Order: sequence, then C-alpha cells, then structure tokens
Amino acid sequence: MLDQERIPLSKLKQAFDLNGQDAETVISALWPDGVFPYVLWEMAYRSHWQEAAHYNTMYYKALEIANKTTFYKAREISSFPEFDPQEHKVPLLHIYHDRIIRFFRELSAVIFVTDLMEGVNRLINSTYEKEKNDKEIQDDIEYFSNGLSCIESEHNPGTHRPFKWGENITAERFQAVFEDKAKFIAGSGLPFFSKIFIDSIALDKNTAIKYLLECGYSLQQEVKGISQALVERIKAMPVQPPGETPTEPPTTIKEEAVTEPSASPSPMPEEPPPEPPASSIIVPRDLWEGKTPKTVRAGMMEKGYDNAVIAHVLFYWCQLNNKKQIGKLLGDDPDQDDSTHLRRTNKLLKKAEALTITST
Repeated sequence: MLDQERIPLSKLKQAFDLNGQDAETVISALWPDGVFPYVLWEMAYRSHWQEAAHYNTMYYKALEIANKTTFYKAREISSFPEFDPQEHKVPLLHIYHDRIIRFFRELSAVIFVTDLMEGVNRLINSTYEKEKNDKEIQDDIEYFSNGLSCIESEHNPGTHRPFKWGENITAERFQAVFEDKAKFIAGSGLPFFSKIFIDSIALDKNTAIKYLLECGYSLQQEVKGISQALVERIKAMPVQPPGETPTEPPTTIKEEAVTEPSASPSPMPEEPPPEPPASSIIVPRDLWEGKTPKTVRAGMMEKGYDNAVIAHVLFYWCQLNNKKQIGKLLGDDPDQDDSTHLRRTNKLLKKAEALTITST
C-alpha cells in the first residue's frame, strides 16, 4: 500500500481535472524531492515479481548442475532500477521511463504470465480508481497477456493452462517458452506502458495540493486519498518557504553598530580566541569514531541529536556511503521501499548543509 503522504499522479489529475500540460507543471514544481517515479512499480516487484524471478533463476541453475552444461543459462534479471532524486536537476522522465520499460521487458520474458499479471493488476489498482480504469489500457494489457499465455500454452500439452510454478515440464520446454516470449515482447510496442508510467508517478500529496491551490486550481471531485476536508486543511496551512527556520536577531552586532565612536580611539584590546558560532552543533568524537553505524545512531539519538546531524555524521565522518542504509537506520519502517530510504537521506543531508556541525 502506498503511504498516505503520497498520491499517484492519475488521482491528482482526476481530482483537480488536470490535463497533460498541468501534470507536467506539477512534476516540475515538485522535482526532485517530491516526485517518486518508481515507488508503485517497486511495490509490485517486491510483492509479486521478485520471488517468481528468483525461483526461475534457481530452476535454471539446477538444470545446469543436473545436465553438467551451461546451455540453459540462468535467466537472472538485473536489480530493480534505482531512482536518485539528485541525479538530474530537471525532470528527465524519459530516462526513468526507458529504464523501467527495459526492466519490465526483461521481467516479462523470465516469469510466467500468471505471476506477471498479478503484479500488473496490483500496479493498475494502486494507480487508478477502479471505476475510472482506462478501457484502452485494459484492452492493450489483455492483448499482451493473451499473447504471452498463448506462447506458454503452445509449450504445455498438459491440462494445466497457463503454466504455474511447480509443474513437471522438461528442461527443453522450459527453455523454449522463455525464448519465444522474449521474441514476442521484442516485437511488442507495449502501447499501454507509457501512459501507465506517467499516471503511476507518485507525488508528495500535501505539497502537490498546496501548489495547485496556490496556482488557482480547485478540487473538482473527491478521490481516494483526496477529500474536501483534506483540501480545506491544506488551504489553512501557513505559507512558509521550505527549509526556512526562525533565527534570533544578531543583537550584539546591532548594539555595536549604534555605539558612537570615542573622540580619541583607545588601543585595540587583544582579541580572545574565536568561539564556535552559537548555532554550532558539537558532536563529541567518542560518539562516532570507530563505532558501527547502529551504535552511532543509538548513541546520538540518546543524546537528543536531530536525524539530520546523525545522517551527516554517518555519511561524512563514518564514511557510510550507502544512502539507502542510512535512510533505513533513521526511518520508522525498515521495510519501506528503497526510494523512500534514499529520499529520506537526501533530505536529511540537505537539511544538515545549513548547520555548522563540528567535533571535539
């Protein structure tokens, strides 16, 4: 289930009656930290496709061992595409579209259509309101699914159609079915894919609605996740520039500025050693040096340090370069998708840039 802080673009379009140009404008306004192109695809992958692909790979490896040959070649798919919001400063969606379509083509060839369609159906149901599913998309998906099913059925003379995991099929038939499916997929334009990809892009819900309201859009109809009550609450939110925090006025400097100069200036006193700015955050070395990331996190949390400071220490001082691991350490739910962990870390590190963090 998509967390409540995000909303698929399709539902935002429906709620505010947005056209394609409007949708592109919202994406550009929220890019990069408020846009999540892969989150719904990754949910379908983790819940339905990953295990099926892993099972397939294990089957091929077993065939290689049993037949003492590499003829069958393990059909191991590449890892799920990553989305780094800092990779591009402008929303180059065609790059992310091409990455996910390559992955989907590869995936479709190496798992059975029953497993594939379970994930596709989850993706569709997460993207669209059930009664608003695009009929043209449904027809295109049905054609694609039927084509793959026919190929599997041609290689399955038994009564079980289509194939399911655990059936007794020969190694040769197992090899042939995926080769024929790869040819079919290569010749298919996947016409439904581009529209689903755009509509499935998730956005930061509150920020997107706030932006639309400020641009003069109004709620046209309620959809799941966007109610009139929510819109009214967002309308009432005070306007505050992102990242801006109230600061104390520099009273000392002002007092010095209004002091009248003496008639005869006295010798300059010896200046004391410079002190750290009042805003400096000091992290004792014994809290982080030579310690594991989990120990650093636990120790700093116990001392009341903000997550942004902890992320800074882990990334720059402890040399923990895996941002997804940092996001997982500092998040509430370690089972969230990788893009959520990566986004969390990037936001924390960006917040830490405005701080002066030192060590003793």
